[in-house]
Amino acid sequence: MSGRSGIARVTAGAGLLALAGATAATVARYLPGLPGLSGDTWAMVTSFTDVGVLGYAVALPCLGGAALLRPNRARVAAVVVTAALAALHLSWVVPRYVADPGAAGSPPVRVLSQNMLFGGADAADVVAAAQSADVLVVVEMTEPARSALAAAGIGERFSYQSGGPLPQTGAAGTRVYSRFPVRHAGPLDAGLGDRNWLVELEVPVLGALTVVAVHPARPVRGGSGWAAEQERVRTLVPRRRTVVAGDFNAVDSHPGMRRFGRLGFRDSDELVGAGWQPTYPAESRIPPLIGIDHILLSPDLTATAFRTVRVRGTDHRGVAATVAPGA
Repeated sequence: MSGRSGIARVTAGAGLLALAGATAATVARYLPGLPGLSGDTWAMVTSFTDVGVLGYAVALPCLGGAALLRPNRARVAAVVVTAALAALHLSWVVPRYVADPGAAGSPPVRVLSQNMLFGGADAADVVAAAQSADVLVVVEMTEPARSALAAAGIGERFSYQSGGPLPQTGAAGTRVYSRFPVRHAGPLDAGLGDRNWLVELEVPVLGALTVVAVHPARPVRGGSGWAAEQERVRTLVPRRRTVVAGDFNAVDSHPGMRRFGRLGFRDSDELVGAGWQPTYPAESRIPPLIGIDHILLSPDLTATAFRTVRVRGTDHRGVAATVAPGA
């Protein structure tokens, strides 16, 4: 009996430790911040709240095993609480693995978004990845990168391109390449510069389609401007026949992305049930850990396919989606 009691105590201790970490991840999703942490720092910390699922995956069997070995009210209660919290957390994650049953209309538009890492991404790789795309959104674009893409043959696929003046270096440049004519183009918000660019396209059969290329500033440790820029971008995006693509510098669980969801926007990977699709960091021995590159679709559009793309010379995987009118 003493052996069973010892095993139960050790198992329960491991379960409670895992539960504490998992619960912190769940609660963090709802907290606007913590004392002593800036808004940007908190955004960086909460980029990893989804990993709370792993904590529950450890906590539930450990606490359940302890309750079976040496049952008492406290252990049974711990199992019940853990199961409830795990179900709540899973309700945020599981939808990404379940395809939307809605039928898609025709014709499809294939969209690719790629962060160029200060213009350093391999131009030939980008052109090769874009051979099946109808629209290419490129952020962290520079003038030398534009020239490199042109030399690699980007113009053979795309007849139209739109964007503001490109810098020689840095992360401020954004470009949209299209196979379809551009009806209107300009900054999403002049106050935010040319990083976020709106293009209205004329797509055969489908008609008008708005593509918003976004690249709001990343959170910086000790900073405080990330949330305001995320909100500004969200409020300015049109809500009909709109594709929002780019490096959002935000994961699905961040408040701004959840507000997009409340407007009816859906992430392409979620619509097709693609599951967890991390995109950053992509050029290191460590595999990508978080998904901050997205292709969001307004409620009247849907996705029929989604994948990530590997390109040399950049720390982001590209994201590609096949977009069609919703049912």
